Amino acid sequence: MSSPSQNPDAEGPRQPIIFKFPGLKVDTRLEVFGQEYHVHSNILKLYSAFFRTFLDSPDKTPAPASALFRYEYVSVIDDDGEWGLEVALKRDNQKAVPQEAGNSPAQAESVSQPKTTTSQSNNGNLKKPRKARYERLAFSRLLYALYRERYNVSSMRELGDIVRLADFYCALPAVSRSVDSVLLHSPEMIEQIPDSSVTTLEMAHKLRHPLLFREALIHVVSKWEEGFTHLQLSPELTHVITIVYNRLQEKAHKVTYDILQATANNEWVRKAFESAVRTLELDATTGTARFFRLVYTSWPQNPVSRSLRSLRALETMGELLSNNLSLARLAPTPVPIQAGGPGYERKFLCASIEYHELPWDKEAVDW
Repeated sequence: MSSPSQNPDAEGPRQPIIFKFPGLKVDTRLEVFGQEYHVHSNILKLYSAFFRTFLDSPDKTPAPASALFRYEYVSVIDDDGEWGLEVALKRDNQKAVPQEAGNSPAQAESVSQPKTTTSQSNNGNLKKPRKARYERLAFSRLLYALYRERYNVSSMRELGDIVRLADFYCALPAVSRSVDSVLLHSPEMIEQIPDSSVTTLEMAHKLRHPLLFREALIHVVSKWEEGFTHLQLSPELTHVITIVYNRLQEKAHKVTYDILQATANNEWVRKAFESAVRTLELDATTGTARFFRLVYTSWPQNPVSRSLRSLRALETMGELLSNNLSLARLAPTPVPIQAGGPGYERKFLCASIEYHELPWDKEAVDW
């Protein structure tokens, strides 16, 4: 289990954040924008293909036996504003790793600082709108994910930062496994999914996270329009969205047909339908979720009107107006979310996708 000793987002002098794991000794020091992390190379290599590939690559000079840390990396900003970890230069007068190295912040404070001559964290400009403290926070959460520690995320932007770093460090599976806990403990982030549904869908696709993907897909499809071209989505995602959107439209057409069949054969139903149409607001045009919601709530419930066609129309309307959102139930809302309700007057929330239709390899364990 990890044992972080301080908040990586805190201002002022920062003590090293030390991660612990039973049976393993700390042997790696990472410095990211002024924050030190003392971690285990075995954990890094187990869950990150980046570290698995580069920590022991042939071009690296092995650390001497007396080195305090076997691996030392520091964040470096490139000319294009991107940043990454590079090997820190050798240090003088290193001491052997203490038997209990990494077990307390006090011991870590005495670690000497690396002498470097290359451009590092504070000698360059990050690509806008990125900021060092946000990158530091995202990297900390990435490490928490590698160590399977719980962490909270307060916004989709923060989750996006984590996913971006996980993609760069080839650790997407580890972050994907951590997302269930994040969603459970981050209701404020869930509230942002409707307004950032496209970005969320892209992140969920990268993470190959079925629950988050379905949630975002429902919101995207609810406001999708045939021939949408201004969104720069991958062909793979556009294909999936189009299939699910067309399926929803077929369902809406079937409901319309069932309603017309019911009104043609039942006077009670016809009068109720006409009454609902007359009460439509100006923005609740025929075919919108608001329209079907009005018809559904106005549908006669007396036994005389319950013909087979009337019942079929009522059933298919209920399916069209159903809410397939799962995560939205975890976020506090002033009014229940429903198709045709406040904020969703034109949006259906019944889109669905089967597990085998999810656009990624279900058998892959590393990506």
